Amino acid sequence: MDREGLTLDHIGRHDFVLYQQKNGFRFGTDSVLLAWFAASFARRSKDGTYRKTSFLELGSGCGGASMCVAARLPDSEIDCCEIMESSCGVLRKNIEANNIADRVRAFNCDIRKMPDEVRMKQYDVVFTNPPFFSESKGNKTDASLSSEERLAGRFEKNGNAGDFIKAAKARVIPSSGHIVMVMKAGRLAEVINLMTSYNISPVKLMTIHPLADRNASSFLIAGKVGGASSQLTVLPPLILNEEHEGSVKQTLRITEIYEGEHKDCFIS
Repeated sequence: MDREGLTLDHIGRHDFVLYQQKNGFRFGTDSVLLAWFAASFARRSKDGTYRKTSFLELGSGCGGASMCVAARLPDSEIDCCEIMESSCGVLRKNIEANNIADRVRAFNCDIRKMPDEVRMKQYDVVFTNPPFFSESKGNKTDASLSSEERLAGRFEKNGNAGDFIKAAKARVIPSSGHIVMVMKAGRLAEVINLMTSYNISPVKLMTIHPLADRNASSFLIAGKVGGASSQLTVLPPLILNEEHEGSVKQTLRITEIYEGEHKDCFIS
C-alpha cells in the first residue's frame, strides 16, 4: 500500500494509530460509538473483570472500529471481514502498525461468502456498520463519494442490511452472544423487522442525537439469537454536542467515550 495515498491518525488510547485512505471511506463517530457499544458486551467474570472475548466485524473497511475494540479490550480476539481489496490492505497495515497480529485477523471476503476459517467459528460478539443507504436512495454524485471504497461504504453495493444481519446470526453464539449494529435512524423499524425475521431479539437500543433538541440521526442496537423472552431495554439517548455561549461543542459523555477508560455501565 502506497503511503502517499494514506493518512495516519492517533485513535486516542494506548498509542493506537489508524492508517486511512485519503480517498477511501473515512473513520468517524459512527465507528467510534459502534466500537464502544460492541465492547460493552464483552464477557465478564463474577468479580467484574473482563474475560477473553471473541469478536467478528462484518464490513471492516480500514479497521477503525476493530482497532478501537482492540485498544479498549487487550484480551479481545477479533476477526475482520472486508470485501474491498484496497481497504483490506490498509486494515492489515493497521494490524501490523499496532502490533496486534496475535489477536486480530483480516479476511478479504464477501460477508455473504466467508472463508472456512470464519465459518467454522462462533463469536461472542458480531458487530457491523453496514452501508446506511440502499442502492436506490441517496446522492451518488456527491463530491465526497470520489472512490469505489467510499461508494461501497455508503451504499449497499456488496450486501444489504438483511445480508449483514443474516451473516451475523450465522456466526454469533446462540443465546449468550450479541449482534451489534449502528444504522441511520430512519431505518430503525426495518432493522428491528429484519432481526425479528431471523429470530434475533433486540435487547438494547440507544438513539444518537446531534443536539438534545434534535431528532435522532442514528442508533445503536444489540440483539440475541433465540432470546424470545428477552425484553428490549431502550437506553437513555446519546447526545453528541451541546450549545455553549453561542458555539457548539462536544458533550462530556462523548469526550469520555473517545478518550476515557472503557466503561459499560449500561449493561446489566
